[in-house]
Amino acid sequence: MAGWKRHCGYNGSNHGVHPAVLGLGLAGLALIGGCAGASVMEATSDGGKADESGMVAMEAPRADLAAPTADMEAQRVAEAPPIGDPDVGQAAPQLVKRATLVLTLTDIDGAVAQVQTMIRQAQGDLLSLEDSRRPDGTAHQVYMTLRVPQAQLEPTLAALRQLGTVESQSLSAEDVSSQLVDLSARIKNLRQSEVALQTIMERSGEISHVLEVARELSTVRDSIERLTAQEQNLKRQVAYSTIDLTLQSPITAVPPLRPVSETLGQTWQAATQSVRSFTVGGLKVALWLLAYSPYWVILAAILYGGHRARTRRPDPADPEQPSQS
Repeated sequence: MAGWKRHCGYNGSNHGVHPAVLGLGLAGLALIGGCAGASVMEATSDGGKADESGMVAMEAPRADLAAPTADMEAQRVAEAPPIGDPDVGQAAPQLVKRATLVLTLTDIDGAVAQVQTMIRQAQGDLLSLEDSRRPDGTAHQVYMTLRVPQAQLEPTLAALRQLGTVESQSLSAEDVSSQLVDLSARIKNLRQSEVALQTIMERSGEISHVLEVARELSTVRDSIERLTAQEQNLKRQVAYSTIDLTLQSPITAVPPLRPVSETLGQTWQAATQSVRSFTVGGLKVALWLLAYSPYWVILAAILYGGHRARTRRPDPADPEQPSQS
C-alpha cells in the first residue's frame, strides 16, 4: 500500500494528487473522446449517404413502373368510345333491297344494249331477259332482271330513268340482321358440338359407341353446311340488290278481237231484231191502210167507174165502128 502511494505521488502530508498528473489524464481523456466522436459522425454520415442512395435506387424502379402505367392509361382513354355516342354497340342494318322500274320508249333494242353496258360498268349481272313482240308490231316489251352491288343501286336507277318515260317505280328493303345473327350463333354452337363429338369419338373404345357418335357427328356437320349456305345466301342478297326492269313501246289503240261465237251470236241477235222491227213496221202499215179502207174503196170505185165509162163511149173518128140498126 505504501509502495502504491509512492508510485502515484501520494503524499501523506497533504493527502492529494499531484497537479501535473491530473492534467495529463484529463488531456488524454479529451483526445480519446474527440476521436470517438469523429468516428461516430463519419459512420453516421456514411450510413445516411447509403440510405439516401438506397432510397434513390428504390424510387428509380418505381418511376420506371409508373411510366408504362401512365402510357397504358392514356392509351385506354384514347381508345375508349366517346360518352353519349348513340352508335356504340349498334351494328349497321343488313338490308335486302329490290327495285321495280317500268319505262316507255320507242327504241327498245337500243335501250337493251345501253342497259347491258350500264350493268357491266356497275360490276353487276344480267340475270334474265324476256323479249315479247306482237306479230302486227303494235306492241314490244322487254322484261329484264338485273343485279348490282348495293352501293351502285341508286346511281344505276338514276341512269336507267334517263332512257325513257317512267311509268311506275318502287323500292323495297327487308332487314335480315336478326336472321344473320341467329344463323351465326347456331353455326358457332354446332361447331362446338362437332369438336366435343370428335373428342368423345377419340376417347370411346366400343364400336357401338363410335358408330353412334359418328352418326351424330354426321348430322351436326350436315346442319353446319346447310346453315352456312343460308348465311352466305343472305349475305349475297345484302351485298347485291335486284332491279326488275320493264321496257315497253307506246301502246296503239286497237279494238279488241272478239271470239267467233260471240260475233255470230251478236249477228243473230241483230238479224232477229231487224226481222222483228220489219214485221212490226209492216203490221203498222197494214193497220193504217185498214183504218183508211173506206176511203180507198170509194176511190177505187170512182176510178173503176170512170174507166168503164171511157171504154164504152164510141170514138167518132173510127170508121170501123159498126152502125146501129
